[in-house]
Amino acid sequence: MEDWYPVRLAPRDGTPVILWIEDEEAPPLFPVTVGMWEVDDISGLGNWRVFSPRFTTSLYFDRHIVGWRPLPRVYRA
Repeated sequence: MEDWYPVRLAPRDGTPVILWIEDEEAPPLFPVTVGMWEVDDISGLGNWRVFSPRFTTSLYFDRHIVGWRPLPRVYRA
């Protein structure tokens, strides 16, 4: 798990990050994908919104996240 940060250190401000996900009950189609933290306005509970195929999203919780990385920087000339 070198170069992966623990989920407790992940940004919780809506910043997109690369997530490594494991969920035995509902295995993700893409175990390494991009997602962001969001908080439900009504319940106040947070979750990871992950980009999925076919223009949909999936939700995961901290227990499903093995690690995270920041998105690579884009350098423009």
